[in-house]
Amino acid sequence: MSDCFYTMREAEFLNPAHTNFLLHIHEEYEILLFFEGDAKYVVEEKSYNLSPGDIIIIRKHEMHRIMHNSNAKYHRFLIWIAPEFFAKHNCIEYEKAFLPTSFNSGHKINSGLVHSSGLYDAIMRLKKYTDNFEVHDSPVATSIIIEIMYLINKISQFETANDYNQHVKDVIEYINKNFTEKITLDMLSEHFYVSKYHLCHIFKQSTGLTVQEYINQKRLMFASDLIRNGKNLTLAAELAGFSSYSSFYRSYVKQNKSNPRKR
Repeated sequence: MSDCFYTMREAEFLNPAHTNFLLHIHEEYEILLFFEGDAKYVVEEKSYNLSPGDIIIIRKHEMHRIMHNSNAKYHRFLIWIAPEFFAKHNCIEYEKAFLPTSFNSGHKINSGLVHSSGLYDAIMRLKKYTDNFEVHDSPVATSIIIEIMYLINKISQFETANDYNQHVKDVIEYINKNFTEKITLDMLSEHFYVSKYHLCHIFKQSTGLTVQEYINQKRLMFASDLIRNGKNLTLAAELAGFSSYSSFYRSYVKQNKSNPRKR
């Protein structure tokens, strides 16, 4: 992330079905403009079918991934916005649509609205004035990013999710509310009246992660927030729900490929 608190990337994948797009999480807000492909987007317990020109909004700490229905070429553009961007550029009111308490809790802006709202034109101007999204810190780029934030906040309602496996949806909602507490497969199996084998199978199929990997991702992000706010590593690990510091340490190193003491 550059000093201007945003970054951009356009990419095409010729064989997307053979690329490992795992469910993941990060601290920045994300805007994805879908150009081409045969795919759906999963955000937490919600799933959205994609058409060319659709935009997906990802809020901070939301687990998300692309899922490809076929090996059709996948082409997309991403903007990542650090939460600090809005205060830095005196536009705090434009962060509203990205906050967890937003009245508009959906994630998809359909292609018709993307065009009629001016969002598509703004992103194409961003591409033009940043040399195909390569220049990340020019005043004109920053001004267009602010315009994009403004236009997103003018949209009164995002599109609702498509159907998703109800068991997976229920389990994710439960984990999101309780990940700081002890959660085991036995507990989930008993609570949702589903066998452990079936739960593991459908959860992995839907998210690309095991149940424990999903729980650890949530705990790691929460622990990272606590550490940034002054908590020591041991206390942050405990408050985030890890059974021990060594469990936190192993998960952290596996996820970040670094020692948490070197943050």
